[in-house]
Amino acid sequence: SPPPPSTSPSPPPPSPPPPSPPPPSSSPSPPPPSLPDPCSVDRTLMAPIDFLSSNVLYNNLNGVGPTTTDPTQILVSNVGSTTPTSGATMGMRIVSDSVYQAHKPKRNGPNAKGFFVLNIRGEVDTILNFTFVDDNSQDPVTVPNFVISIYDFDRGCSGQLAGLRNKTCDGGSFDLGEVVMAKSSTADPAQGFDAYITSGGTSEVEIGAVTGGWTSFSATLAGTGADNPGTVQGLTEDQLNKAVSLYYSNTSSFQLRVRLFPPPAFNATLTDTGRNILLSGVVLDFPGCPPSMPPSSPPPPSPPPPSPPPPSPPPPSPPPPSPPPPSPPPPSPPPPSPPPPSPPPPSPPPPSPPP
Repeated sequence: SPPPPSTSPSPPPPSPPPPSPPPPSSSPSPPPPSLPDPCSVDRTLMAPIDFLSSNVLYNNLNGVGPTTTDPTQILVSNVGSTTPTSGATMGMRIVSDSVYQAHKPKRNGPNAKGFFVLNIRGEVDTILNFTFVDDNSQDPVTVPNFVISIYDFDRGCSGQLAGLRNKTCDGGSFDLGEVVMAKSSTADPAQGFDAYITSGGTSEVEIGAVTGGWTSFSATLAGTGADNPGTVQGLTEDQLNKAVSLYYSNTSSFQLRVRLFPPPAFNATLTDTGRNILLSGVVLDFPGCPPSMPPSSPPPPSPPPPSPPPPSPPPPSPPPPSPPPPSPPPPSPPPPSPPPPSPPPPSPPPPSPPP
């Protein structure tokens, strides 16, 4: 007879692949709270970070170029110093996960307008790690206080007539927009931000929460190249409405997670598209916050209080009474009267007559 069927168990089915990180929800849960008054951050303590004067040493993030012979990172020197009064210069190193791709990698790095540019290809959801390093040793350096400002959150708009472009994309359809995510110090005490600042009620940046402790900052309205900021400071009200600043303290590094999002109606091939993420280390003067002022020299020490005056001398004794003036001398006797004149001499006798 045929052998009985085997009773050994069948092998278990293969485990499903781990789920992809979820995109930002269209109805995000409430974000971690910002500081009650973000303007209370002492912005004069922020490290002076200036990409305009920095030097590119390597530019080959994740091996995509533009200089493919460089190590797989972006490294720039002379981006600033750790405090407003420190003379030691520092650089910045950026490395990515293996997912990163660029649409136009030659745009990566500091540009002539003072921005640090990161170009992202359409389908990418990538994590970028930023580290401040000593310019000489390349070792990480802790920065007591610094700010990272992110600009130009907007979306493309397809199908509008050239003369009818507007922020709400009337008559067209939204396409790619930026989403930048970061972790707060509550979610990541070692390298999370302490506070974020936007322009408040007029801001065009939507803030949400994403699984994994990320706070998301997303574009909501359409923009064009004509409204891009031309400098890192002196922004118009419209440009400030499309910006956010993240404040950090006592860390040498921070992470940004970056992705682009298309709505369902956008059917273009995502690998043929991309966007630029614009960063700076500049404090932005958002509405409602007093303008930032450069740190001033400490005031000179107060002079010591004046010594008490010496005691007043006793008043002088009154002078003794003056003696009475002497009596005037008696009047002098009148001078003697002159003697009476002498009588004239007697006349001589007449001569004798001749004989």
